[in-house]
Amino acid sequence: MSEAEVFKPNEKELRLFEQEKMDLYKGTFVVCLVYGLSAFLLLVVILFTEWGKEYIYDKFAPAVITYILGSLIIIIYLLNAIFTIRPRRIGTDMDSDANIICPDYWKLEKVPDAIKTEIMDNNINNSSSKKIIPQIGRETNANLQYRCVYDNNVYGNTGDLLRMKNSLADTADPYYAGFNNINNAKTYRNAEIAKTNSTIMPEYIIKEPKKQSEQYQELKKYAKFVGAYSSNNENIFTANNSNALRISNDDYIESGTNDRRSIWKKYENEAPLICNVVYPQVLGVLDSDTRGKNEVSCEYAKECGVSWSALKCK
Repeated sequence: MSEAEVFKPNEKELRLFEQEKMDLYKGTFVVCLVYGLSAFLLLVVILFTEWGKEYIYDKFAPAVITYILGSLIIIIYLLNAIFTIRPRRIGTDMDSDANIICPDYWKLEKVPDAIKTEIMDNNINNSSSKKIIPQIGRETNANLQYRCVYDNNVYGNTGDLLRMKNSLADTADPYYAGFNNINNAKTYRNAEIAKTNSTIMPEYIIKEPKKQSEQYQELKKYAKFVGAYSSNNENIFTANNSNALRISNDDYIESGTNDRRSIWKKYENEAPLICNVVYPQVLGVLDSDTRGKNEVSCEYAKECGVSWSALKCK
């Protein structure tokens, strides 16, 4: 008989399971309520008003049907997530992925080896005489083995997510598209300038965090660490390197009027933050020195507009 078949959760694991299920239930309830009400209101307008029949049903029937069917699919997907969640074994050390709780409706995955190598090279060989995060000194460190990524079954692709976030954000504080390849960043930016749809999908959603936060310096360490950039890392300019963070914005792209020194300074001053991929254990290392033991993680969630109910942020 396999371990999964005989596993019986202890009291601590049951409490964690109950908390996760309740958090998942609350989030799903809100999503179902929003989608359900909007679909119901659409039907009421269509069925009981001439305006709705003429302007919504007759002209936009395919879009309305697609929206309603899409809402049903998302609701079914989230309900299934509630009923299929199971207790998880809590490991005795940080080598176990069972200790990691992702943001709401995100998924856990292993960090690719190439990304780990790039992160550690940057951590050790940055412009400072010290490591960015000295507690993580090698690729095999348990805190660098897993990361959380947003679930595109819930949020759509990165292009959709970027558009949605920018539609809600202050125009003076936008999100940017990020890439692991400099040529893709340039191509995407050229399409933006030409006001055409790029065929290249962003790999990252990027935000420049606000500097007024009490935890800004710690969040800056995190951003530089996982983004694998520093003020002497040549890899952000190297075309054949596909692991360091590149940002599709003129201030971060080398040109005749924007030299490398200016770009390095921009990275250093603004600390661009990856918002659709998060390393909870790396944040946890920085959280350990805060009063609430979650303040850097909470600041990350706030800056990126990420729902992370398990953190219990104030």
